[in-house]
Amino acid sequence: MGDENNLTRRGFIAGGAVVGASTALALTPFERLMNVLSTGFIHKAQAEANGTEGSRNYINILMAGGPMRYTFDAWMRTNPSDPQLDYNPMVATKFVSSGGRVVGTEYATFNYNGVMVPHMFSHAVTTSAGSRALTELLNHMLVVRGFGTGFDGHLFNATIQQAPVGGVASLMGLAADYSKKTFEAIEWPDRGAYGNYASMNGKALNKLTGNPLTSLLEGFGGPQGGRVKGRSLKERNQEAFELAQARLRAYAQSDFAGATILGKNLSNASALMKKGIGNIGAYWDGAVARYRNLMEASLRQQGLVGINDVPMISAQNEHWRVHVADGNRGMTISANSDLRDSIKTMTCPGALAEGFALAEYVLKEGLVSTMNLQMGDPAGLMMKDAANGVTGNHVAIKDMHETGSIPGVLITTAYYRALCAGMLELIDQLKKSKVNGADLWSETVIQVISEFNRTARANGSGSDHGFNQLVTSAFSGAIQKGPFVVGNIYKSGHGGGYTGTQGRAAPIEGYNQKGMPSPTMAASTVAALLRTKNPYENLAEPLVRLSGNDLQVLKAAKIV
Repeated sequence: MGDENNLTRRGFIAGGAVVGASTALALTPFERLMNVLSTGFIHKAQAEANGTEGSRNYINILMAGGPMRYTFDAWMRTNPSDPQLDYNPMVATKFVSSGGRVVGTEYATFNYNGVMVPHMFSHAVTTSAGSRALTELLNHMLVVRGFGTGFDGHLFNATIQQAPVGGVASLMGLAADYSKKTFEAIEWPDRGAYGNYASMNGKALNKLTGNPLTSLLEGFGGPQGGRVKGRSLKERNQEAFELAQARLRAYAQSDFAGATILGKNLSNASALMKKGIGNIGAYWDGAVARYRNLMEASLRQQGLVGINDVPMISAQNEHWRVHVADGNRGMTISANSDLRDSIKTMTCPGALAEGFALAEYVLKEGLVSTMNLQMGDPAGLMMKDAANGVTGNHVAIKDMHETGSIPGVLITTAYYRALCAGMLELIDQLKKSKVNGADLWSETVIQVISEFNRTARANGSGSDHGFNQLVTSAFSGAIQKGPFVVGNIYKSGHGGGYTGTQGRAAPIEGYNQKGMPSPTMAASTVAALLRTKNPYENLAEPLVRLSGNDLQVLKAAKIV
């Protein structure tokens, strides 16, 4: 800020990049874009010169509704030295077959880099680069399990994970407070009451509507009515570009912090300014279609060993029920159908393809540091109702009270395969861009959250709100040779109808948070990945330490 004032006092392009272009007129959108971009380049050079790298980019993906996460990141037995599980059929990752058909479920894992991980990761998904083993994602994965809130409720459990401590920044706000980008934080779709954002430095959260990319950059579009009074738009835009370049050159020749660094990067700044936002129209539709197509190819794939490689004919009991949106009810699958057919028409979980396309663009263009995205319900499922024999197109809601053990494994495996395919595609795109010599994926953290995991019923008929068995996972190019897992869980369930090992949070010996760890533990651990100051660590220390690409687990995960 002081350097910007010095620029004005010394007469370096007085008043910013574009004042000379429009002293008598309101700024055009292009002029505003040149102004914020040139300011951003200066701030970035200052930060690098002062040794303040800032936060890694942060993407938070919310699965509102609280789906079962056992096939994906609610990991139970992760080490061969762990005790054998008390098995609960809802905590399943794979099917058991007999006589050429599915007859039950099991908790199946395989060993990858010394960690026992769920069966789903033994398969491959589709990206634009072709078939990709899901173990590639494991290399960059951290699971934080074994924490809870002690209180029920969707909204409470969603918001407390985003902002676990009052009076300090939320996790997203913490990352945004370090940002020098044009937009510090964006959210799409609007989370409404499921969101909880707080910045200590007054950084705004931009909530987008409609087409999110157009919504974000509408201020940089053409002027109202397609006209600029007094001078032609072409002339003003050209002058705005030239003045912005002059501003950067003047700073690069000064003795201010970051001048030398900025001077070495003037050609990159010029290229970005010339491009402006002219490539948006050509990019958006194609990128969304690319993500949607590869995610749907991944979730619909047939012949996956242990998942959909043999017929799934309903026994028409509680294990074969699906909680559907129409009537908010449990529907029993008819025996006169093969449940595998239901995912052949399943659609990309709402908003996620657009979210990944948005993330790809704004991160690669250097426009945004941190963003909230969202993943919708599993929809487009063609299932036959045993009650009336009618085959209908259903939405399986994520609040899976009445979803039994067998549809649960099939549907959630497809659901998370879509998520994983989208993440791998985004990772590939981010690796193509460099930031200070490192690829952009190494400077990004993706966190996946939901209100809670599920408290599993021992009879396999469904699950309820698991607010004391929360789990979250984080992915980053800064994590190498993963996966890693932290957090303790009890071997026992909740008793009554909820017996068996299912991820109930357990205390951590020698930890500075006594009893059941809270969401502050998870936020503190993710903050360690973001490379920010950690306002949570006095209440709950991070469970990992990241030095370069070396992730050290400070408290080994246990079943107690």
